[in-house]
Parts: sequence; structure tokens; C-alpha cells
Amino acid sequence: MSKIVSIEKPTELSAEKVELGAIDDLRDDYAKIASKAVPLKRIIQKAADDLMKVSDDLDRIQSNAKKLQEMAKELGADNIVKSAQQLASSAKSLSSAWGKAALGVNSSAKEI
Repeated sequence: MSKIVSIEKPTELSAEKVELGAIDDLRDDYAKIASKAVPLKRIIQKAADDLMKVSDDLDRIQSNAKKLQEMAKELGADNIVKSAQQLASSAKSLSSAWGKAALGVNSSAKEI
């Protein structure tokens, strides 16, 4: 009966070695994959910053269009007034959309 026990123990040890090897392999795979996420997170954060800059630039366009609109009103240039109004409206809409996108992307990057 002692022979049976001694045969079973090496089998148990081999199984434990396989299990330990499998977990080590999984840990290595996890570390490799996780290491790819760090540079991608930086890219995502840079994209969010760039989107916010676009939003800020569009805010500046909107402000300048409103100033032009007022000057054109004083001069009686109705066609310029209308064009400036349309440009200000478009810039405002796009600025809002890009700003919201930037905030969403930045928020998502922080969760990673």
C-alpha cells in the first residue's frame, strides 16, 4: 500500500507544478497586456486635451464673430451681420459638442 501512496504523491506534485506554471503564465500575460494600457492612456489624455483646445478655439471664433456682428450692425452691413450670426451659432454649437466630448474622453481616461 505504501507503493500506491508514493505513486500518488508525485502525481499530486506534478499537478501542483502545472497549476503554478499556469498561474505564472497568466500573470505574465496580464503584465504584458497591462503595460500596453499605460501608453494608450497617455494618447487618450492627449486627445482629450486637443479636443478641449479645439473647443476653446471655437469659443474664440464665436466671440470674434459676435464682435464682427456688432460692428457690421453699426455700419449697416446686413449681409455681414447675418453671416457673423451664422458663424457664431455654428462655432457655439461645435464648441459645446467638442467640449463635452473632451470631458467625456478625459473622464474615461481617468477611470482606466
